[in-house]
Amino acid sequence: MPLQLDPQPRRQPKQLRSRMMVETTVEAARQIFAEHGFEAATTNQIADRAGISIGSLYQYFPNKDSLILAVHKKHHEEVLAVVKGAMDRCQFMPLKDAIRQIIVANLDMHMKTPRLHAEFDAWIPARSKLVDQDGFQSEMAQIVLNFLSQRPDVQQGDQLKPAVVVIMNMVRSVLHAAVGSVSDGESREKMLDHLCAGIYGSLNTVVQPVGQDVSVTAPASDGFG
Repeated sequence: MPLQLDPQPRRQPKQLRSRMMVETTVEAARQIFAEHGFEAATTNQIADRAGISIGSLYQYFPNKDSLILAVHKKHHEEVLAVVKGAMDRCQFMPLKDAIRQIIVANLDMHMKTPRLHAEFDAWIPARSKLVDQDGFQSEMAQIVLNFLSQRPDVQQGDQLKPAVVVIMNMVRSVLHAAVGSVSDGESREKMLDHLCAGIYGSLNTVVQPVGQDVSVTAPASDGFG
């Protein structure tokens, strides 16, 4: 049966206790969906896992579908945090090394709940307009653009934005396919090799030519280590 989507919770929690209950409910939904899938999971299972009554759940989530959207939004927030953290850690690495570190961090996060990501992939395509309402794509594009714009080994200009669009679609397609198909270390490394080469290749029109001074210099110590 097609999911009946209500993209917004029924009520917005205002008090701290209510916000905590909503967060607990979304986490419980994530666990249940990962264990049973979207179709088989029930709101009663989710309420039981969250330790609340079904009536309390329905105060904030009118149906199971609104919980799916809430879990997907939470997933987007986690992806953004992981990518930002990886970019911060590798901002002074050579570009090829930085690309791989960022992709590895993203893949590792996705591999923690492979069934949940398979459910998202099966469910999202026909409903992409709704699930994109949280602005994830535009925020991720800006994060990637900011990262590349701050690197001296990347030329700035009109070609950078189209390259970011290509990279984002490439990464999403390959990582989501890898979650369901990569089962051993060797195939994982080969997949990473091909994906990172593809990303670097899509940047070849904006990467500074070899021989120019493109070193990334870390800031001077501020006295904390």
